[in-house]
Amino acid sequence: YVEYDPEEDEPLLELSWPHLQLVMEFFLRFIVSSDVDPKTSKKIIDQSFITKLLTLFDSEDSRERDSAKTLLHRLYGKFMQHRPFIRKAINDLFYQFAFYSQRHNGIAELLEILGAIINGFAIPLKEEHKVFLKKVLLPLHKPKQIALYHSQLTYCVTQFCEKDSSLAPVVLLGLLRYWPQSNPPKAILFLNELEEV
Repeated sequence: YVEYDPEEDEPLLELSWPHLQLVMEFFLRFIVSSDVDPKTSKKIIDQSFITKLLTLFDSEDSRERDSAKTLLHRLYGKFMQHRPFIRKAINDLFYQFAFYSQRHNGIAELLEILGAIINGFAIPLKEEHKVFLKKVLLPLHKPKQIALYHSQLTYCVTQFCEKDSSLAPVVLLGLLRYWPQSNPPKAILFLNELEEV
């Protein structure tokens, strides 16, 4: 087993992708079908299923990650009972990534989903959402490979500030906390984000 570095290595394409693609497309059609009732589908689409779907985001194959992104986004929209669990599972993945492993191939795709979720948050923001910004999103500025997902992260952070301008000082302090001391390209990313906020 060789560890994949997205900044250095060429992406590996999943050899079984043609078969996986058929399964993913079939399942997507199942999810979006008006004949599927979320209440009766609970036996199939449960927390265990969602957890397994989230593991696909760490695939080296971007096609697999994009399909997983589409599926998870559709699940989030249709299966309202799973929304808190999906947010918590993404939260846990980000926390693990920012503070422990700093290795995950699907951070950008997960942030894209999160951007759409944040966009749908009601105003005023719930306290749990503000905590998510402080404890999960802002620490995502810590990893060295932030350039791989910075535009998606910036979008999420600015969505919070647009919904509640009182969060701008929180974001500023969070950026200062993770400000790069000896990494000029990363500092430029931070400056660009400050301009957005």
